[in-house]
Amino acid sequence: MKKYLGFIAATFLLAEGFGVGAALADDKYGAVATGSDGSYGYAYNYNSKDAAIDAALSQCGDTCTAKVWFANACGAVAKGGGATGWAWNASETAAKDNAVASCYNYGGSSCEVVVWACTDR
Repeated sequence: MKKYLGFIAATFLLAEGFGVGAALADDKYGAVATGSDGSYGYAYNYNSKDAAIDAALSQCGDTCTAKVWFANACGAVAKGGGATGWAWNASETAAKDNAVASCYNYGGSSCEVVVWACTDR
């Protein structure tokens, strides 16, 4: 009987492991890109990091670079005084606040969020 219960427990653990893998397959990705000319692009709810970055860059233009990517979260970019800061977080507010703080850490002044995005998950 103990072997049978052990087999059942192992089966449940294995099934649970597959469930976690399936959940991770449903991750949603986003990215934010900015350009020195003030242009920006953002993407959210993409099925891969690379697809999100490509979408943000294509929306932004030729002079842009991807500043931040995120999964099941939010990303933000802040600019001010010639500096740029970026951050991601599960919380929209924290992502924005951290991007502003990052801008100041890079020597910025009067830093403000210029673009942000969040996935639905």
